[in-house]
Amino acid sequence: MSSNAGSMVRLARPAHRTGAQAGPRVRTPRRAVERASTVSTAGWADLLGAPSPESTRSRDMAHLGGFAAITALVGYLTWRIAFTVPNTGANAAAAGVLIAFEAIPLVGMLVRMVTLWNIDSYAPPPVRTAPDGLTVAVLVPTYDEPAEVIVPTIAAACALQPAHQTWVLDDGDRPWVEEICQAYGARYVRRDVHDHAKAGNLNHALAVMEREAAAGSPDIDVIAVLDCDHVPLETFLTATLGWFADPGIALVQGPQSFYNAGAFDDDGVNGEQGLFFNVLMAARNHAEAGPFWCGSTALVRTRALREIGGVATDTIVEDMHTTLGLIRAGWRTAYHHQTLAVGLAPATADQYLLQRRRWGLGAMQVLAKERLWKAKHWMSWRNYYEYLTGTLWWLEGAATVLTLMIPVALLLSGAQTSTAGPAAFTAVFAGSFVVRLWGAKRLYRHQLSWTNALALRILRIPVGLSCAWWLLTRRTLEFQVTPKSGSAERVLGHVPRVLVVLMAALTAVLGYAAAGLAGAVPWRATPGATIASGAWLVVAATTVGLGMRRIRAAEFASSRRNAHRFAVNAKVTVDGVETELVDISVGGACVRMPAHETPGAGMVQLALPGAEPVKLALHREDTSTHHGGQLVSLRALPRDWAAMRTLSLWLFHTPAGAVAGLPDGVPAAASTEPAPSLSVRQSRAAAAQVRFPAVRHA
Repeated sequence: MSSNAGSMVRLARPAHRTGAQAGPRVRTPRRAVERASTVSTAGWADLLGAPSPESTRSRDMAHLGGFAAITALVGYLTWRIAFTVPNTGANAAAAGVLIAFEAIPLVGMLVRMVTLWNIDSYAPPPVRTAPDGLTVAVLVPTYDEPAEVIVPTIAAACALQPAHQTWVLDDGDRPWVEEICQAYGARYVRRDVHDHAKAGNLNHALAVMEREAAAGSPDIDVIAVLDCDHVPLETFLTATLGWFADPGIALVQGPQSFYNAGAFDDDGVNGEQGLFFNVLMAARNHAEAGPFWCGSTALVRTRALREIGGVATDTIVEDMHTTLGLIRAGWRTAYHHQTLAVGLAPATADQYLLQRRRWGLGAMQVLAKERLWKAKHWMSWRNYYEYLTGTLWWLEGAATVLTLMIPVALLLSGAQTSTAGPAAFTAVFAGSFVVRLWGAKRLYRHQLSWTNALALRILRIPVGLSCAWWLLTRRTLEFQVTPKSGSAERVLGHVPRVLVVLMAALTAVLGYAAAGLAGAVPWRATPGATIASGAWLVVAATTVGLGMRRIRAAEFASSRRNAHRFAVNAKVTVDGVETELVDISVGGACVRMPAHETPGAGMVQLALPGAEPVKLALHREDTSTHHGGQLVSLRALPRDWAAMRTLSLWLFHTPAGAVAGLPDGVPAAASTEPAPSLSVRQSRAAAAQVRFPAVRHA
């Protein structure tokens, strides 16, 4: 198991809740019960409160887990060297090669033990006005996304406090986007030359600001950048602007959480990036180890950007590359560990692979252009380590294929790599492996679900091979936008050919080895040597199988819908008739009406708790009985921006008391499904040792 299997796989926490992400902080079972007992919420809702220190119990268990994982690996390697290495020269050399392969994760585990020792979070107090009179603009770059994706972001951005401007940077030159801006009070910005993708779009906005300031308009001091699918919550600005009272801070990065439960990287709890944002980034929130810009949910000081020549345009990961420029110029960065916005994760395997390949290839560009393999006088050792390993990590897929060739070659060569018997070797290997998995999960604050982590890791093989090929060819790369709109029909994911070939090869080698042990085919390796090499191939084949199955799973097929539906249970009225909300999206809603009530034809009026009534069209009526009522589907008319704004703000800036059982300050978009009874929930919380404090609102 590679050391980075834990360091960047980024997955889950205990399944007492559902959702997209959760943080590593501990709360007691009693506090868990004090949270809502009638509504189950997404994991990211547990981080709506202000950042706080990690609990003593969580930290102690993390330290214990790290020591256990390291001790298990050291113990296994010691046993291998002391008791299982053959005496003969050739076999001893072969055994040494395999043991060296098995020892690779040790260095990474030791470093992570140091870097993750403390992940306490802190932040300045929330503000009502921007400090020192700073002027703020929220920038929303967009290109070809549908209205259902960008409307909630623009609507929520315009509704934020304190006073600010909202700029929508439309690289798609779409008149209807300008209509939305006029309806919501945002500024519409376009450019004639669409070069350098998102980085060029942001730089054009910075140039507009500079020209207008030179002409006498107030300059913009801080820009807040949101991807067009990342909807800001009410605390986005009030919780973060306080950082800029420190004149040395150039960048404040928040976590990226995702509201579309059921996305390709969703494990039902966290989503794949939970470990990265809730542990690895939190661990960097101290001097000399600041985080890098992750593209969205971030605030940047415009003076700092101008000092380094704007957003970097010579790589396709402009955010990470720009951060290096800020660090080189002496600026500092900070991480604000609080859910500030929620966005869309890739819903299908193809979208996931496209996004990760772009990130990986961009990291290779940064590695090459900045020559990160050489120490920099302007970087602390911690920043140097994080940036170097953060770029090299994307080669892990290629390294995985190469390292798998070691046990394959040893297996087929017939070399005796272990003198231990099959039963003894299996027992020691399995015991060590299980302890390592147990310990790593605790070191990473339960942000790992090993089954999903291993399945998703398989897609790093084609990504890693693409990255390695780019380093050899240095071909020109183009920024490819991850698709956000629905497709014409549902299509299952496509398994990359390299995975099919790898699975076939592993299966063939393992099958031949098994036949050889049974005496059915010529075989030269001893049973102990076969198991010593074959154990790693079994782990690899299982991992590849999990990944291929996930890619082809029906639940990750493409969707025909542009808007994500939220399961929210609330009392609403339709044309004055009290009914029950079943689910809701930016573009409409589904309600359960009494069986004896029939909505009028054409337009109906939907009244959501705490919101202005909206006119929606009757889209579909299911006359069959569902729990004593009939399901009625309502939809906003095309370009009814007012209705879509009302639905969006009700979902993401939900009025207090609008959803029974949902704590004030938790948006309706966090609602997932009805929670179990209080007694069941309490027992689950106690068993899982829930790690999050009650919600505190800035």
